[in-house]
Amino acid sequence: MIPVAAPRFDLAECTSEAERGFIEALHARAETGAWVADVWRVRDGRITLSVCPCDNDPAYNCVLRTLRVDFDGTTVWFGPDETHQFATELDPAHPGVSVLSRQSVPGLAAAAADWLEREMRRPIVRHEWDRPEFSRRLWVLADTGEGLVLRDSANVFRRSDLGPPDRIVPVGGPAA
Repeated sequence: MIPVAAPRFDLAECTSEAERGFIEALHARAETGAWVADVWRVRDGRITLSVCPCDNDPAYNCVLRTLRVDFDGTTVWFGPDETHQFATELDPAHPGVSVLSRQSVPGLAAAAADWLEREMRRPIVRHEWDRPEFSRRLWVLADTGEGLVLRDSANVFRRSDLGPPDRIVPVGGPAA
């Protein structure tokens, strides 16, 4: 995956010792794991951050997933952000969303970092179909087949009549 360069979160934005401790614990894990959050913000008493795996091919400039962590000082939520824009709250009823509380701040940060690192290791592949009239690219999680992003040059979005992809290209996780 393409490494993302992002500035270190301004700890001056933290409004409590819990927020500062959470961010510092995540920074320590990120530095050890060589990952970085793409977006950080503090709003309405909640820290929100995301890590966005991308295709490692510069020809495809697209975010494949938005992995999100929210922390309010006592509780942490983590899961995929289906909006890619923090437009909704993370809903624990949605698959893949977890909520933890009643742990130490470093424990909550460690759980969030464990999840982020586990999700970043999941293999992602790009299925490619090339036809005279159009091309299609479908990025999927290789371990489950879950579709992530679809690009279709002709906007026809037919799936059933294409047959197997012409190529399957590893683009993220350990398969890349």
